Amino acid sequence: MHNFCNDAGKGMNMADRIVVVTESKAPKNLRMNERVAPVDLEPGVAPVLKWEVPLVDIGSVQAADEATAFNAVVAYQIVVASTYDIAESGIGDVWDSGRREGNGFDGIVLDEVAMSPSSRYWVSVRVWRGTEDSSKPTAWSDPMTFGTGAGTRWQAAPIWADPLTANAYRTLEPPENARDEAVASDADDQFANKPETMQSEHNSQGWALFRGRISLARKPIRWATLNATGASVWRTRQYVYRMWLNGHFVGIGPTFPINGETRYDGFDVTRYLVSGRDNFIGVIAYALEDQRFMAQLDVMYEDGTLVHFGTNGEWLAKVGNNIFLDSPSVGSHVYELPAEYIDAAEYPRGMSEVGYDDIDWAGAKIKQPFDELRAAPIDKPELHEWKAVDKWKTDDGRLILDFGRAVAGGIRMAAYSSTPTNLVIRYGEVLNDDRTVKYRLSAYNTYQDIWHFEPNKLKVPLSARTWGLRVFRYVEILAGDDDGIIDALYDSDTAVMARSLIYPFNGGDKDFTSSDETLNRVWNLCRQTIEGLNVNMYVDSWTRERIPYEADAWLQQRAHLALDNAPALGEYSVDFLLANRTWPTEWPMYLVIAVYNAWVQTGSLRQARNHWDQIVAMLPNDYLDDETGLIVKDPGESSHTDGDLVDWPPAERDGFEFGRVNTVVNALAAYAYRCASRLASALGKGEESRKYFRVVSRLNKAINERLWDEKTGAYVDGLDSGADGEQLGHCSEHASAFVLAGCRVPAERIPRVVEFLHGKGMACSVYVAAILLEGLYKAGAGAYANELIAATKGERTWQHMIDQGAGATMEAWSLDLKSNTTYSHPWACSPAYLLPRYMVGVHPLEPGFREFVVAPQCGSVREAGAVVPISVGRIEASYRLLGDTIPTPGDQRVDGIEIDVTVPIGTTADVIVPPLTGGKGTLTLNGEEAAAGDASLGMPTTIVQGKYPEGARRIHGLTAGRHVIVARGGKSEA
Repeated sequence: MHNFCNDAGKGMNMADRIVVVTESKAPKNLRMNERVAPVDLEPGVAPVLKWEVPLVDIGSVQAADEATAFNAVVAYQIVVASTYDIAESGIGDVWDSGRREGNGFDGIVLDEVAMSPSSRYWVSVRVWRGTEDSSKPTAWSDPMTFGTGAGTRWQAAPIWADPLTANAYRTLEPPENARDEAVASDADDQFANKPETMQSEHNSQGWALFRGRISLARKPIRWATLNATGASVWRTRQYVYRMWLNGHFVGIGPTFPINGETRYDGFDVTRYLVSGRDNFIGVIAYALEDQRFMAQLDVMYEDGTLVHFGTNGEWLAKVGNNIFLDSPSVGSHVYELPAEYIDAAEYPRGMSEVGYDDIDWAGAKIKQPFDELRAAPIDKPELHEWKAVDKWKTDDGRLILDFGRAVAGGIRMAAYSSTPTNLVIRYGEVLNDDRTVKYRLSAYNTYQDIWHFEPNKLKVPLSARTWGLRVFRYVEILAGDDDGIIDALYDSDTAVMARSLIYPFNGGDKDFTSSDETLNRVWNLCRQTIEGLNVNMYVDSWTRERIPYEADAWLQQRAHLALDNAPALGEYSVDFLLANRTWPTEWPMYLVIAVYNAWVQTGSLRQARNHWDQIVAMLPNDYLDDETGLIVKDPGESSHTDGDLVDWPPAERDGFEFGRVNTVVNALAAYAYRCASRLASALGKGEESRKYFRVVSRLNKAINERLWDEKTGAYVDGLDSGADGEQLGHCSEHASAFVLAGCRVPAERIPRVVEFLHGKGMACSVYVAAILLEGLYKAGAGAYANELIAATKGERTWQHMIDQGAGATMEAWSLDLKSNTTYSHPWACSPAYLLPRYMVGVHPLEPGFREFVVAPQCGSVREAGAVVPISVGRIEASYRLLGDTIPTPGDQRVDGIEIDVTVPIGTTADVIVPPLTGGKGTLTLNGEEAAAGDASLGMPTTIVQGKYPEGARRIHGLTAGRHVIVARGGKSEA
């Protein structure tokens, strides 16, 4: 993001400047199917290539048209090659598109490239910059590899360890100072009673270790892909295996299947292989049910020879219960995952390396083949290590480490003990009042492992690693009477490292800045949450349930895409939910909205086109009243199918009263039908589009006629007995918030609804907060929305989450509101998208941001800027208020403002200049006097519920490049 001074436009006029082109930049950030260098694309399916073209660096500009020409693309050429070097040279020995007119930014289908199983290619792109009459090609982009997985042609068999290799069952006991009593909850609510934890006897029998030897010829390797899968992801609701090659971590898997199939993941391991010797794959796996693992290494030599090495009976395997001992579950009533009681002396260090002693391992046991194998269409989580940002020892000898953020994973620890020691490791999302770790989580997981260390002859630390997935910020280590081991761990900065499984993330930690430090902290909490907890599926939380939910996925996807242009994970998560709906009435409707929002963000209709019948099946057609158009149904129970939820927990419903007509459900339905109508139109389904539009119109009319309370100036919660029933005598925040966010409100009512909601404050959960805030922004009341996001007092604030020590956004605002709250919910990150889209005001006018507007809603935040990643690049926008006047929803005038926007190639931008205190005042664009039209006339608006305030002006059609707008009224000051 740029930092800009107030003297923009001073000195030379634009016409006097001299063009200085420093370079003609080649395309970059190539993606195939919205993924970076995927090597496990589904065979037989033509992939789609996209890329970005960076802005040309221009110093001083003499002619605006010349600057524009450098930042315009009129043609492109794609080459697909069999090697990196050939592609880098711009030669397509596999396929060459030749020069094609257009910019290609919508994505190019490579339908002429053979996508047979176990294939690999490199792709490179160049473009022609300039005008149709005069253009020049850029250099070729850095080649990106892509390829297919094994498909259905695996030369491998599923394997597992022979049960006969199991050892006698053992467990470990914690030292005396770790045998504390569980603290009973005294909370008087429905969440206070601990559910029964899933627990199997002798759960260590689920551990299996595999070691495969790969003998490679002594000749150069062009590429190598390691495909792997496993069964039985649902018992642990995470992954079945962790895999290493020649000592290097490869990945985890498999990805959650959608509908009975088995998903496999492919990893590029070319850099890890050594030709001319034995190479080794090492795997630690866990499954109590359907114990199967399968892998296949595909190796292409430079001479064109392709060889396959698959799991079979020659692989070595053993049950790992001599390393991972019997233990309690760290899971919940929904999933079972063993605590890791590890015998560190037996830990298989080096199991994927040459020289490892596998003399006591046996041959693997062949298992039943997989019925349906399909590639997982997402990128693969990577392993990141974090040092503690703080640590301390307690008076009773415990070591506490704070990693400063939520970690989805575990730890790596190297320790030496001079006596046999059971080292207790506890993980927690927050601290207790005495600054020890709350390892008995509010959600009733018990995060406690025990690692046993024996003295060794070399007197060196031995290392071990957590295998399973825990979510934590803090770690506590206890060592009985051995103070020396705690002192050694405390004195080292690297003896204990957090190891996090991170879905590839390209968002920057400075992609949002403002003059309000609370907003900065809140946004950063949201950014770190999305980065740290995406893993490989959008789930409610990786702590308690590990289950995807529709509203959660909608919210998480919006936050994720506002931070990183990586839509594949969200698309797959929504696909999962389309096939596996959950129970609340409202939830399926969010899938329609999620598909629509993803289209608006990315410009891609692929998901809508491929799953249209599933998507529209989520609409509440069965409950439409023929006469009025309202949704009429019995409210049911929140925990049952088609039970109305409104908000969760129930204490957050602001006294909502349920009837057979529910205003929240009706408003959300209007939003979903509107999204379906627009999607249908974009897909060329005109009749369906008109049908859904008619439903929206009737719904909107009925809501405004039958659910409005003129006296209160708000919407009632619903009608008691049906469409012709009586209004319920209560107006919750939720009813008006959902109507404002999802319906059309008559213009004369908008100020009253806004004031009603402003008076309520944050009288809802962190889930409905996203609806409330977006409704306020859509009504032009961003000043109030900003205040709520930046609030520092009271428990219903994101700052309160930070004050409670949360390393990620919480499920509820506090334990007092939901006693089994967890601190690991990415869906609670709505500020991540609300702040750039509405406060800074970077809002799409066309899907994919091909046309967008910058319309700040500043309120009392004097300066702010955001980077918005989109398919063709990064939008950079910032504003700075000039003078003392602070805009409010009732009077949005400012003394002056400076707005800075960098427009990516392939897009155009409008800028909305708020009304000025001194009338029209002065307005400059890039240092020259600018013409601007009335913002309230003739153009789309981000103020969905009305129009931009009187006196606001619109600068239209800014093309690629950086632009600075300065507006000053009669009272403005620098």
